Amino acid sequence: MKLKTYILPGLLLSAFLLVSAMTLWSDEPKSKKAGVTWLAFEPGLAAAKKEKKMMVVDFYTTWCGWCKVMDQKTYGDSSVIKFAKEKLVLVKVNAESNEKTRFRDKDYTYRELAMAFGVDSYPATAFIDANGEILTLVPGYVPADKFLPVLEFLAGGHHKTMKFEDYLAKRNQPQPDAERAIQ
Repeated sequence: MKLKTYILPGLLLSAFLLVSAMTLWSDEPKSKKAGVTWLAFEPGLAAAKKEKKMMVVDFYTTWCGWCKVMDQKTYGDSSVIKFAKEKLVLVKVNAESNEKTRFRDKDYTYRELAMAFGVDSYPATAFIDANGEILTLVPGYVPADKFLPVLEFLAGGHHKTMKFEDYLAKRNQPQPDAERAIQ
């Protein structure tokens, strides 16, 4: 009789701990991870078009260590978060998923979409303008201090008038002091 009294609470406690652990260590992206909001691909396209913002697509896999580092260090950086909230629509695509989506009137799984974008390593970041045109794909981990200028360059439309190297040179020039500019 005493054994039965301990079995039910023990099973309930085990189930609670298992569900808690699965939630904490899940490889799936959180919708508001690191202060940014992640959307699925199709809703992201619709939001980018409606809000007239650039879409950033993070192609990742659950086993990719550098994907996790980019989530924490790049997308978790306060400057990237601030810029993303104002100027971007962020999308996560598990490149090994069979989840269905649609792009340019064609049906894809996320796996097929990654292949269509030319993704061959992870993480990979695609940049798509508000009209759904692919601007570029950047393979690999990019630290926040290198990622932010790319975001500014593309989202600001500077890619239409200058090369990235020229943009960086201009961006990194010392700005005149406000007081000196007045004098």
